[in-house]
Parts: sequence; C-alpha cells; structure tokens
Amino acid sequence: MKPTMQAIAVLLCATMLFNSCAVSKNAVNITKITVSNSGATANNCFIQLNDGTIKQFTTLKLVTGILTTPHLLGDDQIIINPNEIIAYQNEKLYAVTSKMLTSKRSAAVASETLPGFAVKILSGKLNVYYRKYYNGANIADEYFLQNGNDGFIVSYSKAVLKNMLKEDNKALEYFSSKTKSSPRSKKMLTAVEIYNSGQLMTKN
Repeated sequence: MKPTMQAIAVLLCATMLFNSCAVSKNAVNITKITVSNSGATANNCFIQLNDGTIKQFTTLKLVTGILTTPHLLGDDQIIINPNEIIAYQNEKLYAVTSKMLTSKRSAAVASETLPGFAVKILSGKLNVYYRKYYNGANIADEYFLQNGNDGFIVSYSKAVLKNMLKEDNKALEYFSSKTKSSPRSKKMLTAVEIYNSGQLMTKN
C-alpha cells in the first residue's frame, strides 16, 4: 500500500511540474507575438528581439547591396540579421517582421526596410502597415491593419476594414461611398484617418 501511495505522490508532482513548464512556455510564446512601439519617438532607435527584449541604439541603419544579405547595423558596428528580430525602429520608420503578419504572400523585396518587413504608415486607434512584394510582373504594395498597438496585424481587405470601422459612422460612410480616389489605397487611408480623428494622427 505504501509503495502505491509513493507512486501516486510522484505522479502528482510530475504532473504539476509539467503543467508549470507548459504555462511558462505559453508565456514566452505570447511575448514573441506582441509587438509595440508605444512610447517610441522619431529619434528612438531600437530592435525587438524574438523573445520580446528591447535593445536601444543611437543609430540603426539598413544595409543592402548586390552581394550583401540585407541586415541592420546598430551604432555602425553591431550586425543584426532579420531572423533575430520581430520589430525595429530607426530614424525613418517602424517595421515588423513578416512572422507577425497574416499574409501568405512571400515578400523578399528590400527597398526601404528589411525583406518581408512591413512599415507602419499611420498610427492611432487603428494602425496601417504596408510592405512591397513582387507579384510576378511588378513590385506592388500590400496593406495591413492593426487595432491598437498590441492587436493582431491582419491583411487589408474591404470587408476587414468595414468591420473595424463599424463603430464610426462617418468613417464607414466615407469608405462605403462611391467616391473614387487615386491611388485606390488613398480612400482606405483617408477612412482610417477619419476613424482616428479623435487622436493626434502621425505618419510612422
């Protein structure tokens, strides 16, 4: 009887230890998918590592070239590879990795940012990101939407945006109207600006 009780006690301890590890692992995963530049300023250069850690720099430059794998250079000496980070901000922009996006497209274009990274172009209650990708013939733009700083970053579509704008009749009416704009993204961006009009709008 005694050995049986000891075996049960050992089994209970092992189960509790396993559950504790599982919770800890989930906490790390949540950290990895949370990106935010709240409180960042135009002169605040930083990277956010895959584990969520933030590292600050005085300067952060994008390095590209014909025989060069695109990467960031922190303070003119520290090499940062794209697979090491989930987000970064330099003097020009704030960008997040493709791992944070819901798109199925492969975007290896590196012009103003690291390959596949999306740049934040509007900030507010609703954030807008975009990135460049090769559509088989030309370089095209792909847009993404994010509710708040810590929400999921989802691919833009008319249906998705209408759902996000449903709290604001003015923004929704404008976006649903037959008003034409060129380029087509201008109407989407204007609708988001109307939605965010209660806050100070910023680009990047």
